[in-house]
Amino acid sequence: MKSLSIIGLGLMGGSLAMAVRRAGAAVEIRGFARRSETRRTALDMGIVDSAAADAAEAVSGADVVVFCLPVLAIPEVAAACRKSFKSGALVTDVGSTKSFVTSGMRKLLEGTGAVFVGSHPIAGSEAAGLDAARADLYDGAVAVVTPCGGAAASGADESAVRRICSLWEAVGSRVRVMSPEAHDRLLARTSHMPHLVAALLVDLAFGDEAEGTRDACGTGFRDATRMAAGSEGVWHDIVKTNADALVSELDAFIAAAADLRGGIASGRFEDVKAFLAKCRAIRAGLYRSGTGKSASAEGGADG
Repeated sequence: MKSLSIIGLGLMGGSLAMAVRRAGAAVEIRGFARRSETRRTALDMGIVDSAAADAAEAVSGADVVVFCLPVLAIPEVAAACRKSFKSGALVTDVGSTKSFVTSGMRKLLEGTGAVFVGSHPIAGSEAAGLDAARADLYDGAVAVVTPCGGAAASGADESAVRRICSLWEAVGSRVRVMSPEAHDRLLARTSHMPHLVAALLVDLAFGDEAEGTRDACGTGFRDATRMAAGSEGVWHDIVKTNADALVSELDAFIAAAADLRGGIASGRFEDVKAFLAKCRAIRAGLYRSGTGKSASAEGGADG
């Protein structure tokens, strides 16, 4: 890879540029951002070699193109770049839902000679924008790579998948390969639904704010609702493009909550205690083993 184009210099794109720089790769990094302030900042920081106001200009001739935009914006911006992709270019993204992006990009790139392989680095924070970017964002994070044909890609696809895996490994990530559909089902449970639950907790506490509510919100409430601070624009796209999986997970959550309620209402407190102990042990083991790095940050918007 001699040239890398990053479309969107927000949290995810800016961090990717920083991480590639840190890795010492001899690669030209091009960036795209709509705002002139973001382009100037990226250039002043030295994380990109050029910063364009036009996405098509940024991707022209690039060996690898990474779309770091909200999910619904990716096909739209990619369509404007269609004639500018280099034949043989490898195209990926950091979107938090994969079936929607994968199907759209596969059709869009037909006849261009460019190849799309989806990816989703499960890393970040509720913060957004280039100011929040950092070189170590992807260190130790899982990056899910989703071939168009699922995990069993072949031929040229296998080579493209290996190259995308190498990109994320170079910036410190641990790669997992799965189908777009499997990714969306899994992330609905581990990331997308938790965000909605965090939002519900905030709404329940402050929907009809009683006197003293704010003073009663300690670190437990802060930690449990942190994800609710994420961009509603980004999360709108995630919910809309993963609605079926989210409905299934919310149904399961409602059923589990009803079961817990039943145990409390009927006085089965030993059962409740056993449930809490089981969950405490699972969570402690998850983070103790180092597999629980934050999965809260979903692809940041273009700066």
